[in-house]
Formats: sequence, structure tokens, C-alpha cells
Amino acid sequence: MNIITHTLAGWCAGRQISDRPRDAVLLTVASIFPDIDGIGALVDIYRGQEAVLFSEFHHKFGHNLFACLALLPLVWYFARNFRIMFWFTILFHFHLFCDIVGARGPDGFQWPVYYFFPLNDHELTWSGQWEINAWPNFVFTLILLFVFFRQILLTGFSPLGLVSHEADSVLVDTLSNRFGHRKNQAK
Repeated sequence: MNIITHTLAGWCAGRQISDRPRDAVLLTVASIFPDIDGIGALVDIYRGQEAVLFSEFHHKFGHNLFACLALLPLVWYFARNFRIMFWFTILFHFHLFCDIVGARGPDGFQWPVYYFFPLNDHELTWSGQWEINAWPNFVFTLILLFVFFRQILLTGFSPLGLVSHEADSVLVDTLSNRFGHRKNQAK
């Protein structure tokens, strides 16, 4: 799945699990962090070359059990909550599951997940993996967008509130005026 879908999944789940924006951010990080191993694409673009580093390392360094375990002390530091650590682990693994199910490239390459990397290079795959631009991914993204905007209406808070209360108020007011009144304000 693409990074936008992963981000929406993390934020929507985070806002459902906790009404603290900080927790929602941590859970969003869980949902997108595995794609940190795709950073090689930026290096490839900068060097003006084919996707050499991206192809070699994507779904290895970030898409494994040990990356998740390495992040848990940081999650504890920021959340001080075992429930958030539990959900962080679930959402991290949900990212891996989504990639196994729906991340095949348009060229037919089936992106495997190397769950026990660096201990071994065993590939987790599913023979029915659909392409990243297949209709199930679009439907899932549309559902998440609906949930995302509905949560904004219900909570009176969007991710914009993390960087600008004014921009957040404009978005919340615009959605409220268009689709209905907000129920309450975020903490």
C-alpha cells in the first residue's frame, strides 16, 4: 500500500484508541515507520540513477520484527503506557500485513517482507498479492478518508492542530459548516 494509506490508517486508529494527539502521532509513526527503508529512493533520485538502493533495501530494514522491537523503548519514553505500546506493535505489524496483501509493483514484482532480517533473508509473500494501484487499495483509502474526516468532525481536531491551531480551526470550521456541527474539542 502507499504511504498515504498507511498514514491514514495509523492516524485514524490512533484517534480511535486514544484521545491524546501525542498518542495518535506515535501510532501513526507505527503505521508508517516500516517504510523508512524506502529512503534509498531519495538517494537514487539525487544520484540520477535507477532505483538501485530502493530495490535492494525496501522491505528489509524497516519491515521486520527487530525494527519494531527497537522502537518500543522510544514508544515507552513518549507514551509511558503499555496500551499504546501494544497498539504500536499491532499497527506496525498491520503495515507489514497490508504490504504482503497489496503492494505488488506495476511490473509484477511481488514485494516480499523480510520479517526476520537481518537473521535471515526468508521472504514472507502471498501468491494473491494485488498491485499497489488495485481497486482494494483505493477502496481502503477512501474508507480511511471518510473515517478521517468524520473523526475531525467528532473531535474538533485534525493533524493540522499539531502544527497550527489556526489552520486546524479553519479546517474544522469548514468541515463543520459543510457537513454538520462538531461534537467536542480534542484535549
